Order: sequence, then structure tokens, then C-alpha cells
Amino acid sequence: MINHSKHQQGVTLITVLILLILITVVGLYAIRNSIFSLKLATNAQVQTLLMQTSDVALDHLEKNFNANESTNLAGTPIGQVLLDGNQGKELQFCFKPTEIESSAAKNNMFFNLGDFRIIERASATAATGVSAALSGDIDAVCNPEKMFSISRKAIVTQVSVVNPDDPAVEMRKFELTNKNTDLKADVDTKRIRVVATSFAPAMAPSVTLSDMNACLSGRVMDDLLLKNRADSTSGQVKVETLHECLNQLGVPLNTQVAEYVVRLTEAKN
Repeated sequence: MINHSKHQQGVTLITVLILLILITVVGLYAIRNSIFSLKLATNAQVQTLLMQTSDVALDHLEKNFNANESTNLAGTPIGQVLLDGNQGKELQFCFKPTEIESSAAKNNMFFNLGDFRIIERASATAATGVSAALSGDIDAVCNPEKMFSISRKAIVTQVSVVNPDDPAVEMRKFELTNKNTDLKADVDTKRIRVVATSFAPAMAPSVTLSDMNACLSGRVMDDLLLKNRADSTSGQVKVETLHECLNQLGVPLNTQVAEYVVRLTEAKN
């Protein structure tokens, strides 16, 4: 007599196992897809926050100029790069409204004359490296552990300001003028270009602080200056910017570039 019961049980067991495998595969796919969607949403949110933070830094620079241009122009980043001999040189500083000191947060002013550096590239034949500080403190760069551009202590923003030596190009420019400008005055027009790079150190856990610090301390930020571009006739190579350095490490970041026309006026007698 043939035992059909054991045969049916075996077929049922195989069917159940196949269904379990299918359910597991579908479940894993759904989980993987949801995690991928979450990563996309998180990356989009981080990019939005980074872009907004860079814009805030630019807005503070404009307000700083407008508040000080008539009484303390040299005390502003724009005033510093407009000083004789500073054309084509890069002023860098950290935009750090929030700074951690001894586990406590302190609020900083936008720009401090004791906390910036004016630099150039170290060599025309090397893409990396900067000169000794031509003015200010060579170590006046952001510290990703302590200096933050938002109160959430998640975003770091470094800013560069230059009075460009490269030819002007047709692009949208923002005009900064002295208050109460006399239309009959002699007008001295200057160009200013600002680069603001914001990044999220916590979103790159595999990147060491020493690597980020190397980018911050050893890179210029403006690659449009004539001395920072590639020039095959002289053997000059293009610089590697802070943005490029951090991007190669895999750090989420956003860089905003704004160019301004500054009209410095002297009223006629």
C-alpha cells in the first residue's frame, strides 16, 4: 500500500519553503528600496540646508559691509581685499556664529580682524598648498569640531573674498554702494567675488578630521583668479580648491559664488 500522506506532506513543505523564500526576497527588496528612498530624501534635505547656510553667509557679508562701509571699511572682509597690494589675493575666514569652547557654546561676531588670513597658492606648478599668511593668521580656518555656521552644530562654512584680477564676465552681479551716494560724485568701481563653501562633517563618518583639516588649511577656494587657472604656456597648473578637496573625500557640501560691484564714492567739494 502506497503512503500518499507522507508524499503530500513533503510537497506541502517544499511549497511553504518556496513561499517563505519569495516573501523574504520581496521583504528584503522593499526594505532596501525604502532605505534607498530615505537616503535620497536625507541627501536632498542636507543639500538644501547646505545651500541655505552658504546663502546666509553671503547675506551676513553684505550686511557687514553696509553697516561698516562709512565708518570702518577696513574692518570688513571687503575692505581688507580692497587695500593696496591685495588685488588677486584671497582672504579666508570661518563663518562661525556658534563656536564650542570648553563644552559651552559662544556667539561670535561675523568678522574679526584677528581671525582671518590672506593667502595665495604656494606654487604655480603644484595644485595644492598655500603660501604663508600675507596678512592675518595662517591658522584662521574653520575647525570642524568646534566652529559651526548654524546652532545645530552640524554645518561648517568657510568663506573667501577676493578683489579679482581676472577679466570681468557677463554674470549677475549684486551692487554694493555707499549710503547717500551723490550721483555727481567721482565713482571708483571695484569688483568683489565671494565663495562660500558649507559642508556637513557628521554626514561623512569615514572621513577623518585630519583629512578635512588638511583641505581647509591647504587649499585656496577661488579658481577663477588668473594665478589659479591652468596656463600651458607657463606650465602653471590649475589649483585644487577646498570644494574639490572635500568632494574627493566624500564630504557632503555646497559652494555658492557671488560677484559684487562695489562703488566707492568721494563727494566733490
